[in-house]
Amino acid sequence: PMRSELATVLGLVEDAMTKSVVSVSRDMPASEAMAYLGRHGVGGAPVTEEDRVVGVVTTSDLRAPHPYARETGPSLRPRIGGSEWQVRDLMTASPVTASPEEPLIDAVVRMARARIDRLPVVDRDGRPIGIVARDDVLRVLTRAAARMEAPVDAPRPVLLPDSPGDC
Repeated sequence: PMRSELATVLGLVEDAMTKSVVSVSRDMPASEAMAYLGRHGVGGAPVTEEDRVVGVVTTSDLRAPHPYARETGPSLRPRIGGSEWQVRDLMTASPVTASPEEPLIDAVVRMARARIDRLPVVDRDGRPIGIVARDDVLRVLTRAAARMEAPVDAPRPVLLPDSPGDC
């Protein structure tokens, strides 16, 4: 199908996105953010500062040792002056985002090119209003595929014997 047909079938980001946004503060301790994401059953979330999206963090980011960690004794520690990693130390800054009015196909292509599983959906001021994740895209594709299937009451082909005696 043509891209425009696909865009029509899939609809807009706002139709696919999850409207309840789980977000974390950039100043939240990493262990607290990990527990928070776990309680909400999500693998990642937008990072906010003053109600604006400033980054994205995933459970993988929160689990991984920070690249700027220094070794002191037998264990890795946060940078000097900190007792624990903060979300800001581990997040991806300047995240790829989506607009609610854009075609879902455009957001999906950006997700694939950036190799990411979710896009924060932001309003014109950069405030989080939703998130579109792979599961949301899969749900939209499933609904679209179901609409394209033959109706249940469509006549079905019936196999008949070649002659009455062949039964």
